Amino acid sequence: YKRQLQEWRSRMRICEFNKNKHLVGLRKCAIELQDYEHELDPRLPAGADIVADYMPRMFFRCRNCAGKILIAEVGDEVAGYAMVLTRVTSDEIEDGNFEYGLIADLMVLKEHRGQGLGRKLLESSEAYARERGVRWLRIGVLARNENAESLYAKMGFAKIYVEREKELTYHGG
Repeated sequence: YKRQLQEWRSRMRICEFNKNKHLVGLRKCAIELQDYEHELDPRLPAGADIVADYMPRMFFRCRNCAGKILIAEVGDEVAGYAMVLTRVTSDEIEDGNFEYGLIADLMVLKEHRGQGLGRKLLESSEAYARERGVRWLRIGVLARNENAESLYAKMGFAKIYVEREKELTYHGG
């Protein structure tokens, strides 16, 4: 097993997104990420339903927020990605003009999980943010995504806001 893991790790690398090389794999990842989130919260749309609009939005956000998409490759295959934005300002007036970095997406395809790719993507995202002068780096997670929540806590991300939701029953009259 150790030999197999070493061989796998030697074929693994994190690189910058290349449209000609990674677009199809990135699309697959975006769909799987949204499908997973849909499983956690069925109110969210399925990946295939939004990917055509989501992908251009990713590229737009990267352009407008000094961002980058990082790709996790295993061999020549896209195994996951992270989108890190380095110049984000809240739209909320009460937040002031506070600027921060944001890991807007982080995803590893199901067949590649548990091998350290998520950690590598986080480390690479942090390195990119540091290079760009980011002081505060944020990441969000659905509360029911316990694996991601655990990884983010291990990597030093502290909770800053907790948003809760309650379903209200309607008693029509």
